[in-house]
Amino acid sequence: MSHIVSYALERLFVDQDRDWVIDTIAPVLAWVPGKSRKRRDPPFRFEVRQRGQGGMSTVAVDLTWDESAVEQLVPGVKEHARRLRTKTSAQREHVTELAAYGLTFVAISSLMPGRRVVHMQLGVAPDILFDVTPMALRGVESAGRASGGAGELARVRDGSGPRAGKAGKIGKARQLLARVDLAEVHLSLWCASPRISIMEQLKP
Repeated sequence: MSHIVSYALERLFVDQDRDWVIDTIAPVLAWVPGKSRKRRDPPFRFEVRQRGQGGMSTVAVDLTWDESAVEQLVPGVKEHARRLRTKTSAQREHVTELAAYGLTFVAISSLMPGRRVVHMQLGVAPDILFDVTPMALRGVESAGRASGGAGELARVRDGSGPRAGKAGKIGKARQLLARVDLAEVHLSLWCASPRISIMEQLKP
């Protein structure tokens, strides 16, 4: 592990725009601790495998939060997180997606200090943008998986070959590299069990 980065979830309200952050907090609270009691105490450590222009490195991101501070920033968030965790919310099918967005905001804020999200695209990669200049977009594509670890995240990144009765799937990296309108793009992939992340800079 090259180094450890500690980050408090409530810090997102300083580092990023409240409108983007607020709806990801309850999903992060519900998703990150997992079901095992042994894994439910902070800090929640993610092993983040980073690949950029300088090569490959591994960083530990220790995520913490102050429950009273988070509740003050997002009134009702603890109850919302409980309903997500117990699947008694209409958002139950979207917890992984929304938690991955929240963790991507954490990664941007802690590993790319100073970068701020200015827009999120609907149904178009990359999800999260730093710059909306036409034909020179800069941003991050985010995805999450509940389980499967590094192998599952690699399949999201690289795609999969054809299997019996099923066509192969093109990975996110290949899709993004084919885009001519992207000046800069990163992948931010998260797995809850085990807690691991792949962060890759694909362009430039």
